Amino acid sequence: MAENLNPHKKYAFSGWPMIILWAGIFVFSFHACTHMVAAGDTWVALACGRHFSNHGVDTVEPFSANSHKPGPTEDELAKYPEWLHGAIKYWHPTGWINQNWGTHYLFFWLARTFGSEGNYNYDALIYWKFIVTLIGAIATYYIARVIGVCPLLSAIGACFAPFVGRTFIDVRPAVFSNILTPILILVFVLATYKDIRYIWLVVPVTVFWCNVHGGYLYVFMVGVLFVGMHFITIPFGRRFVTIGKRGVVHTIAAGFAAFIAMIIFNPFHLTNLTHTFVITISENAKSWRTVNEWHRAFEWKNPVGEETAFLVMYIIAWVVLVLWLLAGFFKTSPTSRRARQIEKADSAPYQRSKIDLPLITIAAFTVYMALRSRRFIPIAASVACPVMAVFLQETICIIAARIQAGRNQKHSVPAMSKIFQRALWVIATVTVLFFGCFWGAKFKRVYLDPWPVDGKYDSLFMRMTASYLKPTDVGRFIRENKLSGKMFNYWTEGGAIAFAQEPDPETGKTPLQLFMDGRAQAAYDHRTFLLWNHIKSGGPVVQNARMARRKLTNADYRKMGKWIDQEMKKRDVWVILMPANELNSTFVKGLGKSLNWATVYADTYQRMWVDTDTQKGKKLLTDVLAQKASFPNEFARNLTLAAILLRAVDPQAAQVGYQHAAKAFRIRPSQLSLFELVYAAGRKELKKTVFADIKSYLDNFTNNKDDLSAKDDYERRLLAAARSGEYLASHFRRTKPELSKKYAQLVKKYTSERVTISTRSRW
Repeated sequence: MAENLNPHKKYAFSGWPMIILWAGIFVFSFHACTHMVAAGDTWVALACGRHFSNHGVDTVEPFSANSHKPGPTEDELAKYPEWLHGAIKYWHPTGWINQNWGTHYLFFWLARTFGSEGNYNYDALIYWKFIVTLIGAIATYYIARVIGVCPLLSAIGACFAPFVGRTFIDVRPAVFSNILTPILILVFVLATYKDIRYIWLVVPVTVFWCNVHGGYLYVFMVGVLFVGMHFITIPFGRRFVTIGKRGVVHTIAAGFAAFIAMIIFNPFHLTNLTHTFVITISENAKSWRTVNEWHRAFEWKNPVGEETAFLVMYIIAWVVLVLWLLAGFFKTSPTSRRARQIEKADSAPYQRSKIDLPLITIAAFTVYMALRSRRFIPIAASVACPVMAVFLQETICIIAARIQAGRNQKHSVPAMSKIFQRALWVIATVTVLFFGCFWGAKFKRVYLDPWPVDGKYDSLFMRMTASYLKPTDVGRFIRENKLSGKMFNYWTEGGAIAFAQEPDPETGKTPLQLFMDGRAQAAYDHRTFLLWNHIKSGGPVVQNARMARRKLTNADYRKMGKWIDQEMKKRDVWVILMPANELNSTFVKGLGKSLNWATVYADTYQRMWVDTDTQKGKKLLTDVLAQKASFPNEFARNLTLAAILLRAVDPQAAQVGYQHAAKAFRIRPSQLSLFELVYAAGRKELKKTVFADIKSYLDNFTNNKDDLSAKDDYERRLLAAARSGEYLASHFRRTKPELSKKYAQLVKKYTSERVTISTRSRW
């Protein structure tokens, strides 16, 4: 296809106008990095990276009591000759196999290196994401250029690729595959169109890839297609692009060298390969892939990523492919003697490019991967866009040459006029400026202006990754109160819980060991995953109710609470930590019916319970009630004491609980702190006082609404005001219906405003 790429030809965007196209690639790469994606894997990466930084890369898992144990053990080695034991331990270690160790180390290094005064700079990870995405877009541009596409269409493809993959670009190791995929394809096309010796760059690409992400297997998958298709096209060199026999030999040799290098230059050696097959094709692989990102591309209700842009790309790909095929029916050279004489005198006739079957096959295969699993959409876009561009350019050239032949018997592509070139410059400039200004303004509003969602954790990283929801404050509670032992946690929160703790300086183990975390198959047996799901779902009580197709009763919840307690005791778990959005879950409701599990920590985002049958649990609860326990802030302390004391039988304890609830609400008005106040109103002696507190807050909010709306944390205050209005509307429904109606209208107004704010503050 590159025979139409004349290095001496001056394109519409040659020279200084290329600044416009590079600016466009920069703007679209920037836009691709602005989507908000939850960061469960990012916190896992930081915890793992800290461990590797302090203790080196090993297979000894430091964060969980239920993870794989390092091996192979002596029992496992017993079936092999003794002289092989050392080699097996070195070349095929077992235990915690972290294929993403390089990215994890890099994340921790970036956060620590660019931090100051002992504080981590998490925003550095966002800058990394942008740099990686920009490099991927540049590689996509040069793929198109090498295969013969003009600068304009190459740049459009380089802009469209990150646009398609935008909602799947987050802060985790998989993003490295987004850049390494187009780099690998660039190596392939350089070897095909420039010099076959470029194929040897596959070796360093593979070595780097296999140390930063498990997606390196893609090298060998498409490498087989590359060799196979080129081998098939060797006899058809006049019609197809081919690297010939010499090129096939070079490619096979480079692939073999890359395979050996992958084993040698990776800390897990051969296990790095076998572990990949365990994940992808073992009997339990299907279960691991039940997570949303592994589902099909066009699963419209899937919360992970948006597939609309990919659908547009998919449709365009089919359209340009059909047009390209239909263009083959046009005659590509003049037929009359007079026409041939004119062509010979003026310029060479336009000839259709050779077909690059290996590249087309690789693009089709990668798009198929994305159709099967939406997580591959970004790499599918980076591979498909250059191929789509070359199909489109070829079609345009054939049609233009045909039109030219019909007009003046010259079957060649007419030169672009100066006026048309300048028109393209203007259109490109306006487009880049429009999107640059529009997305730049939105970026400022969402990521730089006062944030209505949270007033404390509001950095660029915290906003973009929703990490304000993570157990940061409760992690400080764990650390400062020196909690140790075993816990049951929400599995996607595990990385943040581990990173918040102070690991043992000798072993790297965290004091409070997780039940499970987001590393899934990398650190846990499949049975652990099933066990976590079984416990979290509520166990046999819930299963029986589901089979009987009936709702759960109070008696069911009491049985569930007893069963959960037994399961925790069986595993020596004395701490349970759940995010606030799980407070209405079946598991938490069942836990609440267990009398020996008591709340010891509560804030806006997290809640912790301990087993008071244990010495550790009993002591921590006593310290909390005596206000000896250390809390990250006064809001958490008061909300926790309110949650405990308001549920006490003793009226005096409830009175004290109300005081803490009122103080927590004054410190940080929120739905949870308001809930504790409303709960206090269930006691007759506190009802009037609570009513006065809620009315006072709503009046104050209404009077100062304009000033508050320009500050951080406004959305939370607005939600508290809406819930306060609901409470007051309910209070006056019978006695003063007109006043109740007034509060109901206020609730409707505030709820509508909150929806608008929520939309405007997220991207």
